[in-house]
Amino acid sequence: MKSLQELEAIRKKTLENINLRKEHNGTRVVVGMATCGIAAGARPVLAAFMDEVAKRSLNNVVVAQTCLLYTSDAAD
Repeated sequence: MKSLQELEAIRKKTLENINLRKEHNGTRVVVGMATCGIAAGARPVLAAFMDEVAKRSLNNVVVAQTCLLYTSDAAD
């Protein structure tokens, strides 16, 4: 980053990505990325979804990462 314009471009792109996650009417894919999800293999799954969405230029799909709270304690 060498200029204020570059910083502003990064800020604008980041805000657009955040707004896509908040205000979305299409398909939303949620991948559990807490410690248990990562241990179960969520990282390559998330990467695969993101790659396919980008490769197919899908504008109505958001891939989100979060904790799903599906642990063995929560199921009991």
